Amino acid sequence: EGKGLCRQRSIQVEGAFGILKQDRGMTRFRRRGLKGVKMEFLLNCLGLNLYKYHLFWLKQRANNLIGKLN
Repeated sequence: EGKGLCRQRSIQVEGAFGILKQDRGMTRFRRRGLKGVKMEFLLNCLGLNLYKYHLFWLKQRANNLIGKLN
């Protein structure tokens, strides 16, 4: 059970890194120093999470509108 959870988690994390690198163009850090790199990475993660939440919100809103039409 533990191995399966670990494997599932690595897939999820790799997906997030893939989105940041491929779709968001985050292949290099533009800040110098550990503090700057941490801040840049956290801001990119925040942006990705806000984007995911926005898509979730839009889907919920569309489902509610479709439900009202039926």
